Amino acid sequence: MENLSMIDIAKEAIGNSSKTFDEIFSTVSKKLLNNWKLEAGENISENELLEKKRGEFYKLLTIDSRFFRNNDGTWTTVRPTK
Repeated sequence: MENLSMIDIAKEAIGNSSKTFDEIFSTVSKKLLNNWKLEAGENISENELLEKKRGEFYKLLTIDSRFFRNNDGTWTTVRPTK
């Protein structure tokens, strides 16, 4: 299996559409949760791990110039027109 990053998976999940942050993170976490658990070890609960990764993903999404937040709060990879 190819090692995809959270951002790679998000880009695939969104395509040319718009999705909510929760929809995108759900797709990302389904694909990466097992890897995250292995990396984290047993010292953290699944809920704590997901909370941490949710924050990390939001930060990555906001600083990556390939993603745009729409006025309705959804995210897209299509640059908005003025």
